[in-house]
Amino acid sequence: MSACHPHRSLAAMRFVTAVGIALTLTQHVQALEMPRAITLKLGDYAFSPDHIEVAAGTPLILTLTNTDALTPHNFTLRNTQAGLDVDADVGAGRSVVVEFTPRVAGTYRFHCNKKLPFLRSHLARGMEGTLTVMPVASK
Repeated sequence: MSACHPHRSLAAMRFVTAVGIALTLTQHVQALEMPRAITLKLGDYAFSPDHIEVAAGTPLILTLTNTDALTPHNFTLRNTQAGLDVDADVGAGRSVVVEFTPRVAGTYRFHCNKKLPFLRSHLARGMEGTLTVMPVASK
């Protein structure tokens, strides 16, 4: 006894369509990475934190805060193969915001490129850190 119930078939088609739309939207939302905001302190010839880890494609918003009262600092992150080219001066006691999106997985060095006359450079004094860009997990 198999009766045809068109309302059940229509309901099943609507359910399948709704599930398909939901899965598609979920994939698109996951593909849009939320920005990651980090405050990076520059002072006493060091970065704090000195290591940043982020997934490839995640926009970074770095607030660079120079905690020294007299010494200017800088944040330099350059790697042409990875498309990274950030160079920001941060005056003593000031803050600067930089935004960029690392897209290529790898580990990249950032440093302060300042050097006062007759003194060792800030890099030679150990003012450097690393940005690790993790590959995007496959779905």
